[in-house]
Amino acid sequence: MEEVDGAGIGLSAIMKLTGSLPLVIGIMILISPRTVLAVGPHLTDYGIYIGSFVAALAIIFGLTHWLIAIYVKENLHIFGRFFVLGHSLIGLLEMYGWASGLIDFEPKYLFGTMFPFAAAFTLLMYSIKPENPMGDEISKTVQD
Repeated sequence: MEEVDGAGIGLSAIMKLTGSLPLVIGIMILISPRTVLAVGPHLTDYGIYIGSFVAALAIIFGLTHWLIAIYVKENLHIFGRFFVLGHSLIGLLEMYGWASGLIDFEPKYLFGTMFPFAAAFTLLMYSIKPENPMGDEISKTVQD
């Protein structure tokens, strides 16, 4: 069997997939903050208020992934690398919360922290080599 180049999933689809995670989490926080947020039943009214801001920012972060993946065709890898920074910071902030004692560490929270790092790693792997949709046409023109 021959291996077909370019038959795999592209950076645009990866950005949409990694943008779906903050979208879903933001919507879940808005619907049921006491279930989704780490402190759960101990949330005060102020915590729920701050949680709604976190949810709005997560939704905007996810929508930004989608909009850039849809409308940007050139230099998409630069945006992918930028989102790597964003996802990594989300995971690092959660780890800082554990280290500083702001959030009580429980092993189940470790599973949730893997998602931002997995999204960052996936985006990094797909944004290392920029896609060049015009590359084949240009190389054929130069060879002729």
